[in-house]
Amino acid sequence: MSRFLSPQAVHRSSLSRRDLVKRAALAGAAVPAAGLLGARSVPTAAARTRQEFAGEIEFWSRETYDNGARQPLIEERLAAFDAEHGTTSSVQFMVFQESIQKTQAAIAAGDPPDLGQQGPDVALQFAAGGYLRNLDDVYGTMQDRFLPLQKEAFVTYDGSTYALPWYIETRVLFYHQDLLDEAGVAPPTTWAEWSDAARALTKGEEQFGFVMMPEGPGPGQLWVPLASSAGGNLISADGEIQADSDPFRESLQFIGDLYEAGVMPEATPTYTNNDVLQLFLLKRAAMIWYNGSILQSIATQAPDLRETVGAVLTPAATESAVSRSFLGGFQLFVFSEGENPDGATALMQSLFEPEWYAGYLAQTNGAALPATQAAADLPLYQEDPILSTLIEQEATAIRYGGPDFGNAPYLGEAEGALLFSQPVIDVMTGTRSVEEAVTFLDTELKALAEQG
Repeated sequence: MSRFLSPQAVHRSSLSRRDLVKRAALAGAAVPAAGLLGARSVPTAAARTRQEFAGEIEFWSRETYDNGARQPLIEERLAAFDAEHGTTSSVQFMVFQESIQKTQAAIAAGDPPDLGQQGPDVALQFAAGGYLRNLDDVYGTMQDRFLPLQKEAFVTYDGSTYALPWYIETRVLFYHQDLLDEAGVAPPTTWAEWSDAARALTKGEEQFGFVMMPEGPGPGQLWVPLASSAGGNLISADGEIQADSDPFRESLQFIGDLYEAGVMPEATPTYTNNDVLQLFLLKRAAMIWYNGSILQSIATQAPDLRETVGAVLTPAATESAVSRSFLGGFQLFVFSEGENPDGATALMQSLFEPEWYAGYLAQTNGAALPATQAAADLPLYQEDPILSTLIEQEATAIRYGGPDFGNAPYLGEAEGALLFSQPVIDVMTGTRSVEEAVTFLDTELKALAEQG
């Protein structure tokens, strides 16, 4: 294999998500030290004395995608909520690093926002620290509205719900139908077909059969679901780490073999995700494993491709295996110590109002997928072949813990440290063998789990 080191193969000194959250405890002595952020006993919303929630409601949002194109829709929704309830709602839009730092400081000062939005790992860490309102009663009234997603789509801690999935992100295999037709191959549905198609579609440096997301957590988000499709679960139902298993070896070997066969550019480990996206848009790559945001890129950069690009579920290990992909997205949650948790809870529920919710997601052009059944059943998602494939993939998408275990705070730390991605890059660059890479992940995860 080619032996050069990518930026991902170099030791990272940046903080993991978990480390960022932990810094909150260092920002002020008033924050208890128990747990990640200082565990508290938080009563359910139903158990609290109900008060009129008129007043200010502060929402800290991560809706910065597409240069904030949809932020005015959020602001309009808040204004409509205020007109109905007599509240005064405000929203701050922040990128990940900024949002974590500001939330750390706010928690330490005892002045967090009312409503928050983060990915499941960060939300879980807030829940584990005891800083989120228990939403069991809210979820109880809404659970029939949600798609039958993997339980990792919800943030649960110690058996209780602390956040609701606002929208979902997952990955499927996109392809150029005309290039497949020229090569005489069909969209692959198994690993063997995927490998054969990629080889048939490769024409030296002129055209590559397949490209993957090589940056940050991308390689691990491909590898772990593939291992699950092969019958492996990273964590057993009782919490036992089992990365050191044949499915993880087989799936890592599969990715390494694709790279070794030359169906991907040799420099793939050094590329950004945008680099490989551009290769696909330029038709220098016939297939790419990507999320629905590719549709927005097609719409703005190469609209003619919308008629010739297709999508298929992430190929499964065998014909009888389940297709698995990565489950991402955002959650909404309420800070228990905010100034207006009742108002924040009501505002959060209003963001799921069916007509507005469906219209908002439609503006994302597939980058954000619905978490509710009603929205997923709309013609927009059922009649478009690509969007319907993404919706179908949601049903079997998983986070790192797999379909049996769920999520745990240390998995977010592992992702931030690129522990799931490093084995893939190491095998591609020849830094580690498959056996060494799997052992590395298994050992590192067990060490994190022991630290709590």
